[in-house]
Amino acid sequence: MKNKILISLLVVSFFNYIGCYSYYTLTEEEINAGRPYPEESIRLILSDESEIECYPPFVNENDITFYVKVDTLGRMLVGEGDITDEQTKKKSSFKGMIRGDLIDSSQTFIVDSDEYSVYWTKENKRLSFKQGEFIDFNPQEGLGYYVWESQRVNKKISFDEIKEIQESRINWYITGLIIVISAALYIWMLVKFDDSGGWEY
Repeated sequence: MKNKILISLLVVSFFNYIGCYSYYTLTEEEINAGRPYPEESIRLILSDESEIECYPPFVNENDITFYVKVDTLGRMLVGEGDITDEQTKKKSSFKGMIRGDLIDSSQTFIVDSDEYSVYWTKENKRLSFKQGEFIDFNPQEGLGYYVWESQRVNKKISFDEIKEIQESRINWYITGLIIVISAALYIWMLVKFDDSGGWEY
């Protein structure tokens, strides 16, 4: 029985390792409709044919490039933390972007040696971010995609520099193919081990 579990885990690991996502070029209509969405992983193809793979802010992976799409100028607050409705006192998790003109005030607190930045909005919301989990910046360099590899925006790519914007989506054809291959492999291994008397019941 232990062997069956082991093989099942190997098949699942193989499935996850290959992955089922591919990049698709967004059409002009999709871009005008607001794609890519802020939570999507993307690839920017520049006019000089160079490519930059970008991820939404605060994905828990190392050595990756984050991005924020800026299509209106002004201060922006991007982060992952907590948001509290000051009227109802209801608290929930927050991950996204707030325009600077909605921010009323802010203050920094130290709680158990951890530094938190708290922002109050004009809509009676309170946002709390732990140090390193937010970016407060003013994109004075103009519109485009701002990218960084640490908690500081360090490069702007204007819309004119971008030849294509590709979005990471699940590839259902590859997914189905992998499922079929994995199932066939699993059945084959079951039969093979049964024939060899390798299973323990």
